[in-house]
Amino acid sequence: MHANKLLYVLFFFSGVAGLGYEILWTRMLSVGLGHEIVGMLGVVSAFFSGIALGAWFFDRPVSLSRTPARWYAGFELAIGLWALALVFLIPGTTPTVSSLIGLEPSSLRHWGFAFLYPFLLLLPATAAMGGTLPAMERLFAQLRHEKAVAGLYSANTFGAMAGILTVTFFILPALGMTDTSLLLAGLNILGAVGVLVLNRRSSDAAGAAGRDEAQPAAVGRLYLILFGTGLLGIGYEVLMVRVLSQVLENTIFSFAALLIAYLFGTALGAALYQCLGRKVPFESTLVRLLQGTALCCLGSFILLPYAAELFTWLQSAFGRGFEGAISAELILALLVLLLPTTAMGATFSHLAQHLRRSDGGIGRALSLNTLGGALAPILFGLWLVPGLGLKPTLLLVAAGYLLLLPAFRRRDLPLTAALAAAVAVLFFTPFAERFVTVPAGETLVSHREGIMASVSVLEDEGEHRYLKVNNHYQMGGTRSMYTDLRQAHLPLLLHAKPQSALFLGLGTGITFAAAADYPGLEADGVELLPEVIEALPHFEKGNGALGAAQNLRIIEADARRYVSVNRKRYDVIIADLFHPARDGAGSLYTVEHFAAISKLLHRDGLFCQWLPLHQLDMDTLKVIMRTFLHVFPEGQAYLANYSLQTPLLALVGSREPLRYPEKWFRQKLRDEEVRRRVLPLKYDSFYSLFGTFLAGDAQLRKFSAAAPLNTDEHPVVLFRAPRFVYGDPAQPHARLMDLVTALSPADPDAILAPYVTEEDYLARERLAAYWRARDSFLRIGGEIEQTGDLRALYEQVREPLLTVVRESVDFSAAYFPLLTIAYEMYPLDRDASYLLLSDLMRANPMRREAYALRERLFAETAK
Repeated sequence: MHANKLLYVLFFFSGVAGLGYEILWTRMLSVGLGHEIVGMLGVVSAFFSGIALGAWFFDRPVSLSRTPARWYAGFELAIGLWALALVFLIPGTTPTVSSLIGLEPSSLRHWGFAFLYPFLLLLPATAAMGGTLPAMERLFAQLRHEKAVAGLYSANTFGAMAGILTVTFFILPALGMTDTSLLLAGLNILGAVGVLVLNRRSSDAAGAAGRDEAQPAAVGRLYLILFGTGLLGIGYEVLMVRVLSQVLENTIFSFAALLIAYLFGTALGAALYQCLGRKVPFESTLVRLLQGTALCCLGSFILLPYAAELFTWLQSAFGRGFEGAISAELILALLVLLLPTTAMGATFSHLAQHLRRSDGGIGRALSLNTLGGALAPILFGLWLVPGLGLKPTLLLVAAGYLLLLPAFRRRDLPLTAALAAAVAVLFFTPFAERFVTVPAGETLVSHREGIMASVSVLEDEGEHRYLKVNNHYQMGGTRSMYTDLRQAHLPLLLHAKPQSALFLGLGTGITFAAAADYPGLEADGVELLPEVIEALPHFEKGNGALGAAQNLRIIEADARRYVSVNRKRYDVIIADLFHPARDGAGSLYTVEHFAAISKLLHRDGLFCQWLPLHQLDMDTLKVIMRTFLHVFPEGQAYLANYSLQTPLLALVGSREPLRYPEKWFRQKLRDEEVRRRVLPLKYDSFYSLFGTFLAGDAQLRKFSAAAPLNTDEHPVVLFRAPRFVYGDPAQPHARLMDLVTALSPADPDAILAPYVTEEDYLARERLAAYWRARDSFLRIGGEIEQTGDLRALYEQVREPLLTVVRESVDFSAAYFPLLTIAYEMYPLDRDASYLLLSDLMRANPMRREAYALRERLFAETAK
């Protein structure tokens, strides 16, 4: 293989390592800086800014050096060695920086740490990255007498694309953070050694190829264009990620697919320019490239309203399953991004090639372009999208490329005018940039394009409202108020006398509002998305206490960061239903996060982690469960309700074993306000409360023993949970029954205190009967065929549910449906109604409802 081809290969692997590091360092730093927009944008901007600084600083010395191979080898060694150091430096310094940021920092303080900390920490590596392109280009020219700016840029960017692909889909899930860093550092060291060996073996060490000397008067204008194209190019990426996040699944693989498509187009544009554009006239070609980029951006804009339909079609074409779903996401990303990014890659190559001079130029071109890219996430994500909205900001990108045209020559005016007119027409044209699925009969109450997500409030025909984020994740609503309230009351009832509580994640605020019902309880609620907090008034029907309660405080912050730096102690901490597949949610199920929560608990405090069983496969559930037990060895599991479609599981843990006497519930209900709130939620006895108990620590440990731990080092949930979203999972009821079967029978001694009274003694038998009846009820629920024929329903459920009623005098979930059927059957078949009520009376003589209903309905008959 010729030396030039080997140099391309080495620079390709340099790109693999570079983007691999960006993934790793962003993930590692987000643990301490948080997933707030400040933390996320701060890391990205710091990464790009370091590259920009290095490219500018090293441009001239590298260009004037007669030994560019040594410079390049030095850069690669610096990157690799500093990457190894960061394996220890990032986790070692992040806690200190998190503490310095504080719980509720000012914007200036948060931005300052979020940018300066990663900028300085990563600078030795990122600055060296900035020097690699100028050094490799000089070495290539020295060995081959060729101009290869575009070709090398293309090879490096193709490597970056491969880095995203291999690190996200294969290497990081298999090896974890540290070993992946070691592997990437090995690529850097290999690149350094390879360049030195190639340089030594090459006999052609003549001076560099002839220089293209840009006119000094034009250099400043070209610098401005480079900065502007970098700003607009990354701004375009930010916007497309925001728009398509409302269509794609929002997993780590979704964002990887978008970035792969973006980098592929950029690399393809540079490659095409290397092959076709090196001898074209500079000025006219620049004009055509900028016009072409604007045209392609408008084309992708016009395609966006059809993105949801395209994605649905692609999903059906590729089929369900992980590979098919990822293919559909990648193809859609390519359809939207390919043409604009190809034009962007060619434009940068054209400008960088022209600015190449004997004393530098390529590094400065890269520096200014990257500096524009460093500012883009802040400008577009923080200001333009929230301030203007998606549609105006998307059109602003296309208009921006037209404004960068170097001169308005007469021959260029027709196309430029046509493109400007197209921008104006599209601005006033209705455009569905809001990908919010509004079912028939429902209305869109509110929609906000936020910095990190789109948040919508919808209302159905029954005037029930619910919350959606990015058109995917339904975060509760007034229709699910029964379950939402139980999510607060269950853990609060399990604590003897809660005085302080912390709620992680607010959603509609209904769960959080329940804390206002407990006298003497003060509660903090933490929510990441400001748009979710702004939407809370739309759910006043369910969270009405939020506006009036003096004991509730809402904090806008990342839950992971807030917990890690908080020093306040709580009696109860309740974590909301974080969708495990959502990018970033996996860090809320790690050993480190659970350990930080444990430190915030009083000695008798308890932590409740809610899990959406309908959004989890068994393997991921086992990972989370084992991780939870690693921190809370005495953990327990409860069901929120007996729903077959949206079953919810609570993992409850404490520093000490949780055991309860039979009188526990009666003592809790001595408070009239608590009693008034929990009785409508069907927490009406000791058995209805603890009848939701599913398993103790021994059963949970046996069930999850073979699962790996989810840690910051090995983020198993981050990569495993999305496969459930992309797959073709079994129905929620089937998974619920698999779990119930695996954990049954529950052990009463895992929850009951040593018996003192006769009631304590009898509680063991009554609870065991309750659990048997509950499990039978859940199994029967999955076997019943839905029907609108009341007689058919009567025949289906009569005997199975009567059997459940006979199993436990305390279990009412089967009793009341039969009571309702008897009432509704009365006008159709009085004999069947009478018989069912009589059977109910015999099945559970302790309940009086069947007696009362039969007496009321058949009073005339009795007379």
